Amino acid sequence: MHSLEMLFVIALLLYSFVIWAHKFLKELYPWMVWLFGFGLAADVSGTVLLCVAAAARWTFTPHTTSGLVSLLIMTIHFAWALLAVKVGGKFEAYFNRFSVPAWCLWLFAFITGIPR
Repeated sequence: MHSLEMLFVIALLLYSFVIWAHKFLKELYPWMVWLFGFGLAADVSGTVLLCVAAAARWTFTPHTTSGLVSLLIMTIHFAWALLAVKVGGKFEAYFNRFSVPAWCLWLFAFITGIPR
C-alpha cells in the first residue's frame, strides 16, 4: 500500500468510527467532530495529492465522480457537525438522519478506488 492510499484508509477508519459511534450513542460530542475533521483532512489531502500525481491522465470514471461528490458531501457534513455541536436541535437531528447515507456514498467511492 502506498502512503497516499493510507490517507484514505485513515479517513475510512475515522469517518466510520464517528458515524457509527454517533449512531449508537445518539449524541454528537465535540471529540467526534474533531475525529471527523481529521478524517476529512486525510481525505482532502489524499485527494489533492493523487490529483496532482495523476494530472496528466485524469479522467472521469464512476470512482472519480462519486469520489468528488462524496468529498463535497463529507465537507458539508463536517460543517453540519460543527453546527450540531454548537447549536444542537434540528442540526443534530439532520446530522443523525443523513450520516449513514453520506457515509455509504463515501464508502462506495472508497471501494471503487481500491486497486485491482
